[in-house]
Amino acid sequence: MAIGDDERRTISHMGALGTMPTEAVLDRVLGTGAAGHRDVHADMTAAHAAAWAATSPRLLELCRVRIATMLGCTAEASARAADSGVPAELLEAIAAWPTDPRFDAADRACLAFTEHYVIDVASVDDATVAAVRDHLGDDGVQSFVSALLVVEQRIRLRLMWDRLFATTGVPGSGEG
Repeated sequence: MAIGDDERRTISHMGALGTMPTEAVLDRVLGTGAAGHRDVHADMTAAHAAAWAATSPRLLELCRVRIATMLGCTAEASARAADSGVPAELLEAIAAWPTDPRFDAADRACLAFTEHYVIDVASVDDATVAAVRDHLGDDGVQSFVSALLVVEQRIRLRLMWDRLFATTGVPGSGEG
């Protein structure tokens, strides 16, 4: 598929998204100068803020980093949410959550749910949900799952933008 001059200019304008924090990528892709996308940017920013307000920032940060790691989103895996209260060394040990004693029972329940959710949301069984409910309560499960959806979709969108707007290998870009 040939890329036209307009698309080449857009890709050039996007720059190296992989080096930017996701909020900067959102600003670059949907913010100022992206005609017709300001409402989408505002809505996504509001949804993200609501997700962090709706559930434990500590649990959501653990799950956000696990999702990013599972999906191979280096920019998100290495980013840190402000005020989550999660020590960097715990986030660096995220892959070892099932056996690392630094992860408590609530962490493990939410991370198990998160892994099932990311791999195949339809495979999340009642026992996995019940384990989260034991720690967060009924309303807490609903808030956690809603927040997880926002975070997971933001990471997937970030990955899509990273690939879509990468200049390496773009036909006609002179690179690749």
